[in-house]
Amino acid sequence: MESVLSQSYTNLELIVIDDGSSDASLDYLRSVDDPRYTLIEQENAGAHNAINKGLSLAKGDYLAILNSDDIFHRERLSECVERLQQGADLVATWIEIIDNKSKVLGVKEGWRNMLPWTIKKPDARLIGADDFKLNLLFSNFVSTTSNVVFSRKVYEAVGGMRNLRFAHDWDFLLRVALKFRCELLEKPLLKYRIHSTNTISSNRAWMLFEICWIFAVHLKNFSGELLLQSTELERFSHGLDLMANSINLQGNDKVFWMLMQYIAAHQKIENFSPEEVLLNREELRAEFIRYINV
Repeated sequence: MESVLSQSYTNLELIVIDDGSSDASLDYLRSVDDPRYTLIEQENAGAHNAINKGLSLAKGDYLAILNSDDIFHRERLSECVERLQQGADLVATWIEIIDNKSKVLGVKEGWRNMLPWTIKKPDARLIGADDFKLNLLFSNFVSTTSNVVFSRKVYEAVGGMRNLRFAHDWDFLLRVALKFRCELLEKPLLKYRIHSTNTISSNRAWMLFEICWIFAVHLKNFSGELLLQSTELERFSHGLDLMANSINLQGNDKVFWMLMQYIAAHQKIENFSPEEVLLNREELRAEFIRYINV
């Protein structure tokens, strides 16, 4: 909170969604006195619902998200808003990775380092393309919802976070990148905290299901525009190599193809969104998760 209220960019409102906290943090939140600050208390509804609540209440032309573990650098909003005013629709930055004692562990420079999984042929992956959209398709280098600042028109066009526990940020970003101009600001303007309670480490099978879901839902949206669009054999072959060396489903290729088939089989049904059903029907999701190789 202090990192937001002490921003050099002062024309802001801070909406804090207390999502059913049970520690002393709520007492602190109730004690803060700043005319720019609003506290909303609710029972625990999950990260994506808390974010959506805040976005729905925000009044500004530009929107940003900050999770409770993370810290904005003082110039973050000022520099990101400047980029937005220059024509970008969404801005992410480099991030400082910190531990639970706020020790800096390194700087993540977008898609250029700290990849989430090992790539067998580093020289033959899409990281070589200096392209926000293309690199985002193959890994969530933005890393967290704390690392996005975007215009209101983006939110109004694509909506908020969907019912994903681990990959709601990646899904949101891919929906945005398909329609809007996204930029990476090459300065570490966010401190992103990692520790043993990060949700991504608490249920690996569920996380891997969501990775397969991301590719099953979004890969087709980029076909022809960014992927395999060349009819010239050598360039087409190079594109295949890039895809083969950039996608890593952690041994869950079969789950990816089953999800693709489920979505394709149900897309023709009127008023039916199969990708949403996969997220909202727990018993259906469990049928796919039982095939996940952890």
